[in-house]
Amino acid sequence: MNRAPHATAAIAAGAVAGLAWATSMRGMMAQLAGDASAFHWFATFGFILVPGTAMGALFGWAFARRAAGEHRGAVLLALTPFMMAADPSTIPLLGAFVGAGFLFSGRSRRWVRLLAGIPSLLLLIAVPIGAAFFTDVTDPRGASLVLQLGSLILVPAIAEIALQRPRHEAPREPERASADRATATGV
Repeated sequence: MNRAPHATAAIAAGAVAGLAWATSMRGMMAQLAGDASAFHWFATFGFILVPGTAMGALFGWAFARRAAGEHRGAVLLALTPFMMAADPSTIPLLGAFVGAGFLFSGRSRRWVRLLAGIPSLLLLIAVPIGAAFFTDVTDPRGASLVLQLGSLILVPAIAEIALQRPRHEAPREPERASADRATATGV
């Protein structure tokens, strides 16, 4: 079976989702900063929109490979959020996405996952709480911004959790299972 069309569709869908995520993140950042926010071709596209699109495309590719049962290079694809590292100030948050995925992955010893994952979760929770100090959360606009930031932060974290979870063995194909039964019964 040719998996290339499925991978292409997954990459395209991931790219569109990544662009939607990045534009939402940029719009939320502009609202949170208020009049101090400025859009520039290089900063907006080079640091946010293009890397966000690339991140989404890589997530799509990673999920297509996972669905196809390809495990080679999975560790590198788990580092997909670092596509957004064009702005070095985002690196702790990007690491928190990967750390959250590792925490729930079931891979490695529990204490190692907790050591990496708990700080990641704390950072993912602290960012929207910290944003609440810069806006009036008693106002619908301010509350909406904090909720938007919190949900936008959860999107790559949830993608990482899904990507890093161990894949359970797929159910056997019916014709293969019946052939195995026939062999076992001597038919």
